[in-house]
Amino acid sequence: MHIVLAFIGLLGAGLFWWYRLKMLGDAASDVVDGVGRARGYFRRQKIRKQNEHSPLTAISDPVLAAATVIYAIISEDVPHSDSHVEAVRSVIADISDAAKAEEAVIYAKWATNQIGDVMIVINKTSPLLRQQLNDVEKQELVAMVGEAAAAVQISPQYGQRVRKLKQKLGLEIDRS
Repeated sequence: MHIVLAFIGLLGAGLFWWYRLKMLGDAASDVVDGVGRARGYFRRQKIRKQNEHSPLTAISDPVLAAATVIYAIISEDVPHSDSHVEAVRSVIADISDAAKAEEAVIYAKWATNQIGDVMIVINKTSPLLRQQLNDVEKQELVAMVGEAAAAVQISPQYGQRVRKLKQKLGLEIDRS
């Protein structure tokens, strides 16, 4: 009988310690989950801050915004070359001095490469352009896009992008 009691005692002690270890494991799992959620929160905050400091949100000069839009539209889905840079430089030089045009083209190329999506470039820069430019200047911007596009190979989406730019600038009504 004492062997049966010893066996039941060992079994009870084993169950007791198994339960305690299980509870300890659950507590450790909760701590790890909390740490994972905290890390995720801080990563999301970091991404939000990076998006706030996007190269497009930093643009406050309409010449810089125009150069960025022009470069993005004419270089979409085609191999980027020096002819794209030269095309943008030549049309921007018509509205700005040479040093500012050079700076604008360098920034436009960098910002477009950072973003990668022409629609984002159009959507982020058009509020500034719409606010800063009058209707004649907006028409001139569209003409500058056409002039730059005539000097380089363009993508099949070129017409759609120009149409979207016109809509965002308020020159054409969105019918879609």
